[in-house]
Amino acid sequence: MSETEDKIPQEDSAESEQSTDSANIENSSGESNDELAEALREKDQFKRLAQRAQADLVNYRRRIEGEQESSRHRNLQRVVLKFADVIDQLDVALSADSMKNAETGWLEGIMAIQKNFVNTVSSEGFERFDCVGEEFDPRKHEALLSSPTADHAPDTVVTELRPGYMYNGEVVRPAQVQIAVALPDEDED
Repeated sequence: MSETEDKIPQEDSAESEQSTDSANIENSSGESNDELAEALREKDQFKRLAQRAQADLVNYRRRIEGEQESSRHRNLQRVVLKFADVIDQLDVALSADSMKNAETGWLEGIMAIQKNFVNTVSSEGFERFDCVGEEFDPRKHEALLSSPTADHAPDTVVTELRPGYMYNGEVVRPAQVQIAVALPDEDED
């Protein structure tokens, strides 16, 4: 009987060890599943963070490129408008009465310089626009003078005092003009 009694407790202890191992495996399997799920969540979170950072970088690059282009455009505009002022001064000098008595060679040289300035400004995409006879547009014209007249409709540009310039369809320097206004009514007196 001792053999059988000895065997029974051993079998019970073997069964209990097996059930303990199986519970440990289930516990560790459950823990590893939780750890795996947590690792996958973290991976997804880091992936979204990396995508967001990459999108921010792309947007930053675009914004910087746009700002650089805008800066180049403003600098070009600033320089060309300085040339436009020189062209205006040459126009005034060439239209002065004293130029009629000037030496022909000297006059032709000044006219060639003025033409070169105009061509240089035009080659950069800046164009003068004519406005005499047009209706006054505050986006294109800067009214410096007004004159009552019956020869022109009110708010019509009568004289261009300084030409305006456009670049890519936008006014970069409005023309300074004189506009017509309606004659005052004599009935008011």
